[in-house]
Amino acid sequence: MVSLSRPTAVHNSDPLTALWSRSQEAGALPILTWYDGADRSELSARTLVTWVTKSVHLLDSEGITAGDVARLSVLAQRPGHWTSSVWLLASWWAGLQVDLTGQVEAAVEVIGPDANPIDSPEVLVQCSLTPLATPCKNLIAGGIDNADVLAGPDDLVPPRPAAAGAVWLRGRQEWTGQQLCDVVPLNRPVLLSPERIRVGGGELVATTLVSCLLGGGSLVAVESAEDVAALATQEGAVEV
Repeated sequence: MVSLSRPTAVHNSDPLTALWSRSQEAGALPILTWYDGADRSELSARTLVTWVTKSVHLLDSEGITAGDVARLSVLAQRPGHWTSSVWLLASWWAGLQVDLTGQVEAAVEVIGPDANPIDSPEVLVQCSLTPLATPCKNLIAGGIDNADVLAGPDDLVPPRPAAAGAVWLRGRQEWTGQQLCDVVPLNRPVLLSPERIRVGGGELVATTLVSCLLGGGSLVAVESAEDVAALATQEGAVEV
């Protein structure tokens, strides 16, 4: 039976274990909601874990292994899009280091529909960034369409993150797994406005999402909106 009560904080945990637990215990509740004008996508904990683990299956099938670097250009360029958060979590789930700087050699790079890879990674994934993650209209030669992730195995794989002392995220600063686990937990729906996302970028989205996972909250990421305050009221969220 699916619990419809608000999930509680997962103490002495990491964000991936917390997400896994929520998918099993309160899987139907929203954990990530995205707005871009009139477009809206809502991912429950169970749906988010499905996307994440299917993405991990793709990484595994391409020979990407724990300790490799994932250059998430998509998170640097479109930090508010839900697909960017999926790839952030999938990279951590697979034990990868996430790079937002573009200055580190990477085994895999994930880009948006109009972006070119920074160099020549072993594996290149291109995302359409449409509301429902439909196939790319102009797939780069040699690239893997993110829409192909859905054709992967349905079996869920438990998280296998890097060690707590290892770097998990490299952006304006380097974040170890332990530093991410120590962020202030958020226990309610919170909203990141377009301005906050523009200024804070992928690093802010990543750390806010981690806070929500650890505290039992949920994230509303708004890329564009006519009335952000109205959206916050509609979602029962507080702006952070």
